[in-house]
Amino acid sequence: MADAIQRATQGFAALAVAATLVTVGATVYERRAPDPSVDATGSGTQSLPRPFDTAAPPAPGPSPSPSPSPFADSSRTVTATGVTLPATVYRAYVETESRVDRSQRSCGLRWPMLAGIGQVESGQAQGGALTTGGDTVEPIVGPALDGKGTGAVADTDDGRLDGDTRWDRAVGPMQFIPGTWAVWGTDGNDDGKASPHNMYDAALSAGRYLCAANPDLSDRRQLRTAILTYNRSGSYADTVLAWIDYFSGTPAPEAVPGPSVTPSTGPSPSDSGSEPPPSPSPSPSGSDDVLPTASGSSGVPPPDPPESSGTSSPPPSGPAGTEDEED
Repeated sequence: MADAIQRATQGFAALAVAATLVTVGATVYERRAPDPSVDATGSGTQSLPRPFDTAAPPAPGPSPSPSPSPFADSSRTVTATGVTLPATVYRAYVETESRVDRSQRSCGLRWPMLAGIGQVESGQAQGGALTTGGDTVEPIVGPALDGKGTGAVADTDDGRLDGDTRWDRAVGPMQFIPGTWAVWGTDGNDDGKASPHNMYDAALSAGRYLCAANPDLSDRRQLRTAILTYNRSGSYADTVLAWIDYFSGTPAPEAVPGPSVTPSTGPSPSDSGSEPPPSPSPSPSGSDDVLPTASGSSGVPPPDPPESSGTSSPPPSGPAGTEDEED
């Protein structure tokens, strides 16, 4: 009888432990779920100002033939919209669109949205500097997020992904902050591991991240909101949207004219978050606090995407106006 009671007691104890583990596991998952209203990278978001390439898309027209690439994967793909992209980069975007569409059709993710971010973040993996398996030939690592013109993010990965044990740095062709990657990093090429330095993994992770809040990305306002969770800067969102229009082969929406007003000698209004892409006219010196896009481990910003990137060389100037930070 005593043995039976003891066995029953042990059984109840085991059930209690199992229930506790399930509860703890759920709690951990909930804490790792992204919250768009929180700027902490530990919550799986990277909604803080970061450097990016401010170059606007070129004028509409066919892309020039790309120059031969010295990298392992030198192939190029001409898309249905007439834009040329590195083949592996384009394939990663298209496969991500397909996979996200199967799992979350209502999000409306399309490959030009990923291409817009990939262009601004890394110049399409620095012009397709990838191996045939999608790994970057050299690590693409952004500047330290030390609070000097960027958000301040102390090291969260002991330098494992970015090589910096003091500050975090955005990494890979889609420029994930390590804390964000810890939550959203996904194996996109089914090799059993998720690396921000692999194009397939980075693209699928970016697609899932953009769809985190269950938006309808076919709605331009919701698309802009999703882009701002990637980098909280009005100029960033406008620049990405301009590139999305370019890769989509559609003209950028025209600005809706406002009421006529008497010219004022006061300061011009700040960025209101309107939808038109940034003007290609040069910004006044020092008026934009956005730095160039991610560079390699040397920290020197790369040049604008060369013709070999397949996206055609954008004008050397960035968007006009003063950078503002979205609240």
